[in-house]
Amino acid sequence: MRAVDVAMLICGDFDGPCPSCGGAVAFHVAEAVDAGRVMWTATSRCAGCGYVDESRASPAVFDDVDGIVRQTLVARVGLTRLHVDPDKNRDLRLRSLAVFRSRGATITEVADAYAALTGHGLTGTPAEMSVLAEQLTAEGVQVALQPCRSDHDETA
Repeated sequence: MRAVDVAMLICGDFDGPCPSCGGAVAFHVAEAVDAGRVMWTATSRCAGCGYVDESRASPAVFDDVDGIVRQTLVARVGLTRLHVDPDKNRDLRLRSLAVFRSRGATITEVADAYAALTGHGLTGTPAEMSVLAEQLTAEGVQVALQPCRSDHDETA
């Protein structure tokens, strides 16, 4: 694993069937910020047959797996809320919108994300929100990050 540029490594564990022998496999997932991007690793080990698999990629690459990987991380570490005060950052609105566009969001998604960001806030894993906060801060936007208080506190 390459050195991470932010000291953040979040881990979670879950069990499932071995794809080789059907026995119990221990899965370990981790999330890190590497060169300004969220990276996930998923490692599985079977005590029965010795099967080992490790995948490391950005969340978008995990496709079908990302649901379980993300759910495991959220269950283990919870969610973080990112909020921007619209009054303090009024002059930086276009820069904020540009950050979402640079991430591949459509115009509608950008508008929705900005409304959430300046409303109740956006939520995500600590690494996801750390990367977004860093990108917004680089544009001069003042952000606030805080852990969500409960599982029901995740709506944006």
